Amino acid sequence: MNKKLQDALEVVDTTYFDIVDIANGAVKPITQEVDDLVKTINLTVNSLSIDQIRDYILRLQLKAFELSEIKEKSALKAELAEALQKEKYAVRFNALEGSAAVKDKLAIVETAPEVVSEAFYNLIANLFKTKLDQIHRLVDALKSILMSRMQETKFMNIGIDNSIPATTNGKVNL
Repeated sequence: MNKKLQDALEVVDTTYFDIVDIANGAVKPITQEVDDLVKTINLTVNSLSIDQIRDYILRLQLKAFELSEIKEKSALKAELAEALQKEKYAVRFNALEGSAAVKDKLAIVETAPEVVSEAFYNLIANLFKTKLDQIHRLVDALKSILMSRMQETKFMNIGIDNSIPATTNGKVNL
């Protein structure tokens, strides 16, 4: 592999891991309770009672309510980072001397930290969005499980209830 390419890939990896580590550190305290709920549900899903499923649905919906505001604020922060990056680029571009192409390249270099900042805040906003989307999908899955369990319980109770007439060959036996 070309040495310059290898060096460039290493810089990308280093920057990526630094940004992801910082983003995870910012997001994790806010989503930790949801992550713990999901882990518990995953371990016990086959043995959950109807009431437990209802409780998890409610708890997840309440966390989704909290996260939805945080997600929107994160999206705003990402938009602000983008606007500030574009502003700095325009200011630097206009202050530089030379052809448009030279000014463009120099302005890009001088706004690199803002570009990385924008990417960082986009990552955080997207992590919250993804977490919120997955909570909604999990709630839907739990609703399906709940309906299935309730249907099973209903059928089991019908079979146990002797007051319901039995049928043979499509005819009711009294």
